Amino acid sequence: MLSALSVVANFCTIPLPGNNAISFTITVCFFTGIYFGALPAAIVGYVGDLVAHLIHPLGDYNWFMALSITLYGVICALVYKLRLPKIVKLLISAAICFVVCLCGLNTFGLWLQYIVGVKASPIGLWDFFAGDHGAIKKSFWLYLAGRAPMSAVNLAVNAALVALLQESRSVAKLVKRLKEKNTAASDETKTTNGRQTSK
Repeated sequence: MLSALSVVANFCTIPLPGNNAISFTITVCFFTGIYFGALPAAIVGYVGDLVAHLIHPLGDYNWFMALSITLYGVICALVYKLRLPKIVKLLISAAICFVVCLCGLNTFGLWLQYIVGVKASPIGLWDFFAGDHGAIKKSFWLYLAGRAPMSAVNLAVNAALVALLQESRSVAKLVKRLKEKNTAASDETKTTNGRQTSK
């Protein structure tokens, strides 16, 4: 369900000038990481990005952006293991994701694709290191300086949405029901497997 929601969030992305965007996928990834853990969050982020690309590709698949989206929920899930107030954990998660995901992987992938002119993939990375850097019109750091302000806005919008979700009682009840159903299904599977083994 959350993977499907991640796909929908990808299509609800609001494009902004300079290869920037407001992407609500971050909210879905953070939410999954907070309430369901690192592995489900990684799956939700990656599957949502991949399926959205397969349905409506916008050029070559950007491996660095895919890794960035996969890590949002993982980072959030790990930070939320700390014994700190929820808002503090959210701010720490947002700060790490801003540096690692948005300013690092995301921006580097777009820079390779649109400025350097190679595929944002392992093969493209090899072409970049083996190629002539003198032909590159804009350095990564200059490109990052232009993207960073809007990337901060993107993350701030998503962090605000996650903060609202954290304080919602209806969301807490929904998560509790989902976890109970998941636990019940897991117990039923174990019982069935146990019967089959004994037979």
